[in-house]
Amino acid sequence: MCGVCGRTVVPDEVLGQVGTLRKRLIAAQTINALCHGLSGIPGVQVAGDIWQIRGLTGNVTQCSTVNDVWDAVLRAPSTSLHREQLLHRMHALLHAPTAGDTDPAQNVINAGWHQARNLFADAI
Repeated sequence: MCGVCGRTVVPDEVLGQVGTLRKRLIAAQTINALCHGLSGIPGVQVAGDIWQIRGLTGNVTQCSTVNDVWDAVLRAPSTSLHREQLLHRMHALLHAPTAGDTDPAQNVINAGWHQARNLFADAI
């Protein structure tokens, strides 16, 4: 907490020092685009300074960092049904041309790939 607004500031190693609403929206859009068409995978929404992960049953998980979002999405029971497709999509985008290291979408994909690799080591 920096003391100015009274809110706790959670550092996000994926989005960098300054976590803006724009970066959070890009992260949510990137994760949702990667998971598009894979039935049952939770959706990601931005809610102010956090993300909300909404499952099919109506459960809502709040996350403060991109790594927390990926953890919630990748550990959802329905994700295991589509893990090969999701890993394939991530891997294809890892080698796509990007705007550089400061591209928030590419940083989100890289973070997801590393977490998925650790979680689904047997599928790779």
